[in-house]
Amino acid sequence: DKVGEAFSTARAFHGIRQRSSSVDWHDIVWHSKRMPKHAFSLWLALRGAHRTKDKLLAFGVVHSAECAILCGETETLEHLFFQCPFSAMVWREVLYMCNIVRPILPWADEVLWMSTHAKGSAFHHTVRRLAFAATTYHLWIERN
Repeated sequence: DKVGEAFSTARAFHGIRQRSSSVDWHDIVWHSKRMPKHAFSLWLALRGAHRTKDKLLAFGVVHSAECAILCGETETLEHLFFQCPFSAMVWREVLYMCNIVRPILPWADEVLWMSTHAKGSAFHHTVRRLAFAATTYHLWIERN
């Protein structure tokens, strides 16, 4: 940039950030109608960055990896968001409220389904993206 030009945080950020390859799920997280805290939490989940108990146990932070919702299973990302009986009950209701008639899928398949069935600006696509992010956010909050 030119000497004497007004400073821009955006230009500075784009000047120092490292670009990485795009991911299929980008549009289900970073769309114009997103709620920032929901989008950030979903972004963490999609990157596998939430500190679930299986990870905390490996770091020696906790003494048990048992699910915080007390179902007796090991708390992993997949378990917390989809396999736990409580989470499965929540997802069934969310799918029903979004007029999605299908069973709950494993985490990677849910992300793929959302990436292909929630594209574009149609109202129902926006609702699906918002519901997906809000549900993962609130399941994480409930766990904590």
